[in-house]
Amino acid sequence: MNSYVMLVPIAILILAGTGFVSQAFAAFTITMETDKDVYDHSSVITVTGHVDPIEPTGSEVTIIVKRMNPVGLVQIAQAPVNSDGSFSTTIETASATMKYDGMYQIKAQYVGAEITVSVELTNAIEASEPEVAGTAVTGTAVTGTAGEPFYKLSPGQIEYDITCNADPPAFFANADDDSIVIYIDPTDDGILTITLHEELIKPFEDGTFAVIVDNQVMQDFTQVGNTLTIPCVAGTEKIEIHGSWAIPEFGVIAAMILAVAIISIIVVTAKTRLSIVPRY
Repeated sequence: MNSYVMLVPIAILILAGTGFVSQAFAAFTITMETDKDVYDHSSVITVTGHVDPIEPTGSEVTIIVKRMNPVGLVQIAQAPVNSDGSFSTTIETASATMKYDGMYQIKAQYVGAEITVSVELTNAIEASEPEVAGTAVTGTAVTGTAGEPFYKLSPGQIEYDITCNADPPAFFANADDDSIVIYIDPTDDGILTITLHEELIKPFEDGTFAVIVDNQVMQDFTQVGNTLTIPCVAGTEKIEIHGSWAIPEFGVIAAMILAVAIISIIVVTAKTRLSIVPRY
């Protein structure tokens, strides 16, 4: 009889434990929608959604925006979840990463659940793009942190868009290794999209560039033509983009200056009959 009595609390504990396990492994669901289906290139996409249940450790919803044609990563952001399970965020379409017409996918991920919606962008001709300097490249010659010759580019010579809450980046041309060096100080994770014109840097023979982030080669970037989409994370300090040629070629310039100086000395000497050895 006592053995049967002992089985009762054990059975209760097993059932209770099963309930706890079911709660712990409850399936998460997520819903999401946008305020419209079609936008132009000067709009704000409002995204709203709901998750259930709420993850107790306070996980946020990850929002990933991708361009479908040409394919490319546009933006990654985090949206906090409210106490009722709702979340919301906005996406600016007036950016270099969203300058193309076509379909864009917005994916929301929360714990083990995800959902994707699509929107369309139209009227790209109305989107304004920054003017980029042509062959007349202006800037200031400076020295890099390792003593390398840098050429600080003036504002407007680099067409870029950045979403990682950073101060305006500083752009330099590195004369030693044919690269554009970008110093940034992002406080959040995001995306740097940069368009490189051949007046500043040329790609390698196969049309590609190489990207190094904080002295580590990066593979996780996309390139469409001369536009690069590079993930940047909080704490990143330096991004280098390497090609086959970058302005200015200080070595060539220095040689030209030296040659001009020597020729000038020869011409002046010939005309004035100057001589190092005095005549008597």
